[in-house]
Amino acid sequence: MIDLQTLFIMTISVHFVIAISMLIYWKTQKTYPGFGYWAMSNVVAAALYVLTAARPILPVFVSIIVGNIAAILAIMIRYEGVRAFTGQTVATKKRNIVSLLSIFIILVYFTYVDDNPLMRLFFLTIWLIYYGGCIAIGILKGGTISHKLTPWIISISHVFCGIVLVFRNIVWFLDPSARNALQPVFINIMLAFTEHIMDVIVAMAFLMLNSQRLAQELFESQKELEDLATTDPLTGISNRLKLNELGNNEMIRSRRLNHPFSVIVFDIDHFKEVNDTCGHPIGDKLLVELTQKIKAEIRDIDFFGRLGGDEFVLLFPETSIQKCHAVAERLRQVTNDVALQFEDITVHVSISLGIAEMTLEDSTIEDLLKRADENLYKAKHSGRNITFGKDDSLELLSKISKEKLEN
Repeated sequence: MIDLQTLFIMTISVHFVIAISMLIYWKTQKTYPGFGYWAMSNVVAAALYVLTAARPILPVFVSIIVGNIAAILAIMIRYEGVRAFTGQTVATKKRNIVSLLSIFIILVYFTYVDDNPLMRLFFLTIWLIYYGGCIAIGILKGGTISHKLTPWIISISHVFCGIVLVFRNIVWFLDPSARNALQPVFINIMLAFTEHIMDVIVAMAFLMLNSQRLAQELFESQKELEDLATTDPLTGISNRLKLNELGNNEMIRSRRLNHPFSVIVFDIDHFKEVNDTCGHPIGDKLLVELTQKIKAEIRDIDFFGRLGGDEFVLLFPETSIQKCHAVAERLRQVTNDVALQFEDITVHVSISLGIAEMTLEDSTIEDLLKRADENLYKAKHSGRNITFGKDDSLELLSKISKEKLEN
């Protein structure tokens, strides 16, 4: 039969290595709230196994009273680490103090007044299962944890250990000869192995949780920087850099599939006068409201961005020049409904639009946008509030539509 003292010595060695490794990691690497608790819980657990292995040569008070309290303290500290890591803020200091005092009184009573190892184990099991259950539930409820596999590993490990503890209580109740933690019977060996393996798994899982959160934080920071670099801060739509990337990608895709791809470049008529008359805050508000109007009119597959100032771009995959013109006219008419009140002045809005469809001569999105921008220039010099494209018939339709609207 396996010598449990030898097994405990092995467990002690592993726990001290884990504890020292986690303490060094805690002090030298970026860690999150709770990691220090996990490191300290391994130190206490290692001390627990020292007291258990040395039980034959230690005073009863040290080996039984202090040793069992160390078991409660280790899992209690581990639970505090879980609470800190998952952002739980409910105070547990009083509850922990009451728990430690209660188990101390119970252990003293069932050691010196009524020496009953079965009752000591029973109450110890209740406390261990309670805190193990808190860990198992708390780690799964952690809203700040994006990776769910690792919390489940921690949770299942504590549940399994709780089951083994209950099983040991049953065996101790049925077999009085097994009522000694160092007695080399199957249940004691199984529990020792379970605790040894579980503690190693849980320690590794806590390290993984910290690493996963660090990776998640780095990913979110990178995404935030990318958003700042590719998003217009005022309107929240794509900026020139992002538009160029999206446009070039869409040109490649459209050419590969032999599908049409069109763009609209537009700006707000007399926008400088709005800024000069009403001030830049009103001008900014106008840009934001116009952006929301346009976004509500386009498809999910379309791209909308701001080049700067009052100049905007729309990218339309799967869209011919004729369809693009129809969309441009709808947007122009919708924009005419936008009006802002400034003191006693009502600011009405109109836009001029230039459209273009991708051709074989366009090597980059800049070429396509350049042709659309040239058409925008023509639209502004043809009376504004008009859509201008390559097909003269389309310009004619646009002018007729504009005249009907004005009449």
